[in-house]
Amino acid sequence: MALEATISTIRPASSRHRSIAQRGADYFGMSGPAEFMAAVSLFLLMVVFKLVSIMRFKFDSDESQHMHVIWAWARGFVQYRDVFDNHMPLFQIIFAPIFALIGDRATILYWMRFILLPMYFVGAWCTYRIGELLFSRRAGVWAVILVGLYALHHFTSLEFRTDNLWAPLWLLCVTTLLSQALTMRRALVGGLLLGFCFGISMKSILLLLALLVSATIALFLVRRKQLGQSWSHLACCAAAFLAAVTLVPGIIAAAFALAGLWRDFRYCNFDHNILSSLDAKYHPAWWIIVFPVVFPFAIYAARLIVRATPEPAVAFRRAFIFLICGFYVLALRSFWKILMRQDYLPFYPLAFVFISGILLAFSSHLARSDLRASNYLRRVPLPAFVALAEFFLVLATPRFWINSPQVEANLLRSVLRLTDPGDYVLDCKGETIFRQRCFWPVMESITLERLNRGLLADDAAERAVETHTCVAVMMGRMPRKAEQFIWENYIPVGNDLEVAGRFLKSSATDNRRMDFAVVIPASYEIVAPDGPVEGMLDGKPYDGARFLAPGEHTFVQTSSRTQLALLWAKAVARNFIPVKFSRSPAKG
Repeated sequence: MALEATISTIRPASSRHRSIAQRGADYFGMSGPAEFMAAVSLFLLMVVFKLVSIMRFKFDSDESQHMHVIWAWARGFVQYRDVFDNHMPLFQIIFAPIFALIGDRATILYWMRFILLPMYFVGAWCTYRIGELLFSRRAGVWAVILVGLYALHHFTSLEFRTDNLWAPLWLLCVTTLLSQALTMRRALVGGLLLGFCFGISMKSILLLLALLVSATIALFLVRRKQLGQSWSHLACCAAAFLAAVTLVPGIIAAAFALAGLWRDFRYCNFDHNILSSLDAKYHPAWWIIVFPVVFPFAIYAARLIVRATPEPAVAFRRAFIFLICGFYVLALRSFWKILMRQDYLPFYPLAFVFISGILLAFSSHLARSDLRASNYLRRVPLPAFVALAEFFLVLATPRFWINSPQVEANLLRSVLRLTDPGDYVLDCKGETIFRQRCFWPVMESITLERLNRGLLADDAAERAVETHTCVAVMMGRMPRKAEQFIWENYIPVGNDLEVAGRFLKSSATDNRRMDFAVVIPASYEIVAPDGPVEGMLDGKPYDGARFLAPGEHTFVQTSSRTQLALLWAKAVARNFIPVKFSRSPAKG
């Protein structure tokens, strides 16, 4: 009797589990519970893998750059005037209050990656919804999984960068415009969402052009009358959309203009980024023919899609999204001066909607054949196997195993321990996040090219002296003059971290006498790896930290230390030693 009672309680539970899987399969139009459970398992794998990658994948220099500007807003500085940035300011302004709550932490970039993570799921929902509108709920589900496990999208979409707010807002805009029949209200909401994209990045001009061109071509391919739209209604909706697009960037520009910062705003967002003949080696001149040669084929393919789709509304949506993909990626290849991996974030989800639809159609065809694999495909479709292959390909990516964000976290921890809030640093793009930079521009391709052409003053060394900058970080590209200045006037005290000072060398005539020059005025100490140092500094007994003005100085040693270094006194007080001394007992 007890066994029967046990069986009677177990069976309904099992039945309930089967019914949940079956109901899920029915809702999403899947082949059965096996496909539903495969989709659920892969989606959970995608989410867990995203969380793991956030914790272990190397931070990009752009993440620190954005975070430094956010820190500046939170500390009362103003973007463009006090800190350089060549992006629109909405992203930084939004996150400044959040940063103020978290505070100066070495783990700040981890925090911000997780805080931005919900926007990844917004993008995933939009991908699902677009897949549903173009094909089916089933295609939408598999599109989310396929794009989520695609290596290039997976790694780029986990970073704390403007693009990972920009791309989901773009997908929301597309979803809004496609969800139902076009109305004035829907056009206004879609335009406002694209306006937020402009508030984050001026690259949105390409998104706007893709929308306008693709909508116009798709409208002519499907024919306006079949969609039940009048020219007057479409013109009003287009006008409302464009007006809404200008609202957010217009308010931002007006706010900076009223604050007397229009010139700074204009230079950083427009003048700085527009540079003729930029990086010709990365963008050969012949690439410009890619768009006019290939885009007509995309239009022809869209025409075939329209002919193969009997329902006009669905035909328009498919042609519209397909043309957006074609226009966007071809325009990037033809006209964008410097292509970055994050530039493709708006493209991947839309492209994988079509890939999902194609794979499902091919899988259904194979399932009806006499192949041995047909039995498996009847239960679990081809996209599940492709997604699993994507996952193993990502696992095989060397950078997933080699790269680690601990390097940046350790650097920030050292900077916070070494410096005070008022100290300046010399870094490439704001890697130190929590400290003011003595050199205004950030060191990236456009800036370096401007420096090479003499369009920007290469005065990093002069600014370092003027601001008494005693800390330098070498984690990126520096102008040659700045590199030389760091090599001559700073000593490494950790990975990529350098402190004002120099190693002392004995004169040719007296091995106890050491002549040296100081460039950065600051308080210095003379240290050795094997004990305290004694002697005469500039004719006075050396008794510890002393302020040294720029110029020539002399130290005559009375102790017997073999290796001596002049080091910024604050670094010595906080137990930083030259890397060259690190194998010797540290100063207690």
